[in-house]
Amino acid sequence: MLKRTLFLLASVTLVVSLQAQNKSEVAQKAPLKVEPATETVSSQAHLTGSVPTFGPSALNWVVVDTMGNCYGPAIGALNPLAFDPWTNTVIIAHRGGGTSPATLGGKIYYNYSTDKGATWARGEQAFNESNSAYNGRYPSMTFNNPTHGNNIENVLIGASWPELVNGAFGGVGAGADEYPGAGFTVSSIYVNADSSILYSSQVPTFASDTEAFTFWASDNGTDAAIHLWRTSDFTGADFYTPETWNSAKFQDNGNITLGGAAQGGNLYYAVIGSFEMQNAPQSGWIPGYSKSTDNGVTWSDWSLADWRNVPALSKYDRLFDYIKGDTYISYVGDMNVDKDGNPHLLFCVTDTIGDNNSGTNALIEMYEVNGTWTGKVVYEGIGDSSYTHLDGPGLGQVGPAAFLSFDKDKNVVAATWNMPRTLTDSLVDVYGSYRVLPDGDWSTPVNLTDSPGMNENANHAAPYLQTNGDGSYTAYVFINYPLGYDGYFPNGAGYETQPTGVYVGAWTFTPPTGINDPAGTPSEFVLSQNYPNPFNPTTAIKFSVPERSDVSLKVFDMLGREVATLVNEVKEAGSYELNFDASALASGTYIYKLTAGNNVQTKKMVLLK
Repeated sequence: MLKRTLFLLASVTLVVSLQAQNKSEVAQKAPLKVEPATETVSSQAHLTGSVPTFGPSALNWVVVDTMGNCYGPAIGALNPLAFDPWTNTVIIAHRGGGTSPATLGGKIYYNYSTDKGATWARGEQAFNESNSAYNGRYPSMTFNNPTHGNNIENVLIGASWPELVNGAFGGVGAGADEYPGAGFTVSSIYVNADSSILYSSQVPTFASDTEAFTFWASDNGTDAAIHLWRTSDFTGADFYTPETWNSAKFQDNGNITLGGAAQGGNLYYAVIGSFEMQNAPQSGWIPGYSKSTDNGVTWSDWSLADWRNVPALSKYDRLFDYIKGDTYISYVGDMNVDKDGNPHLLFCVTDTIGDNNSGTNALIEMYEVNGTWTGKVVYEGIGDSSYTHLDGPGLGQVGPAAFLSFDKDKNVVAATWNMPRTLTDSLVDVYGSYRVLPDGDWSTPVNLTDSPGMNENANHAAPYLQTNGDGSYTAYVFINYPLGYDGYFPNGAGYETQPTGVYVGAWTFTPPTGINDPAGTPSEFVLSQNYPNPFNPTTAIKFSVPERSDVSLKVFDMLGREVATLVNEVKEAGSYELNFDASALASGTYIYKLTAGNNVQTKKMVLLK
């Protein structure tokens, strides 16, 4: 149980060694846009009524609270919304409330719901109530329920946020409540003793799933190192700069957080970083994760998710830079972990046309099994004409805002993101898709806002899904929008009388049964002939395994050289189907080989281009 003790102001001293390196081939990430003191209302903003209007096929979006302006969820790296599947409680952190940004814009509040998002209550005081400056920004939030009990009074909630100190991000704030609605919060502002070294706006929060530890992290605003805080009681915090998270790991250039997660007592932290590697993608940035097995004290080196090595994803040659025409890169994504401790990364890539940064954009999922990365396309065909507009949440710096959510048993995974309805649309809606683990395909996306005249480009999703017991699941999704506006909306002047609404929607979906095993559990080990055959350039391969096994499916040329690995993971008993994209291979005859335990089968297929 949380001690009823208020933090004292703490300071942390960092010793940072900067190494000068030639970064001419490594792009730099875009600096965070900070809200201006004054702005004019956009000519494209329209006052329409008390609340925005969503389409008939959209969710029932509930107005949880209001913010003084729309900057609270202004970056995609945050996780302000959380759901605890054992107590069925939803929480959300946000900046300020009401209509007075001058007095409320820097306070960090939270709201909670114990009836599946139907009704909400606000915590009695702001997390940073003891800090008279009220300089909190961009909060994140999490549950700590290591026993997975259903008593809400045993579930601590924690939040973290960057803190403005002398006009810059010189501090990191953290706070907790004993349980949702307890009415007593503790908090502290951690200020860097070296005023020349800053933290960043990215301060994600996550918790252990087996221990009473809560964590928050921040990349260094001065160099590229990542710092980690850990607490078990919120009366003090341990501080680490892991050796594998130092600035040199990112070529002293930068990283964009994908967040942290826990599974089976292990911790995982993922970023898109400017890692040094052979044959780096364009811009020099690539996603990767680091793992801790000792509650955050030490962390492994980074495992890099190079999607170009996966046959089904190899045509995408670079990450999707969602802001065009500037000198920076702008990437976004998320990370979560399945029941076997396999990290899943969600991010956007581009199949470019010629040498420029235009082409076909796709949202993809990469996941690592037994040290081998594989992946799937979630959705291909994301337009890029809508993310650069400044007249939207967070000055247009949220991007596609992609998030991954798992059910508590890690059998189903959902993705949410935003994108324009058409390739040329300049307004975005929020979409969702799901699949059944371990190897189901992603469903057709569903439009969760269905609002042609609005621009919801600041969505976030809770990392856990709700299991409803009837075969359906619910994902909790957050957007913000100024009450009474549609179209693009004002970031500045105008919000004093027209506050921004904090919306949460509950998206319920029912995966079809038998996605991976349509005919029931098979009794035989079978590798079917691919279809079509001959093919150009894709073909379907079906196989069945009668019991849980280590399964590999590999493709070889006629000289016995391995040219593709399609499956390399543990599979449950069932029948499976996958698509093989051979666009990177030459015409000819190939052998595909299925191995499961002591069983081996091979067949031939012919690629004709």
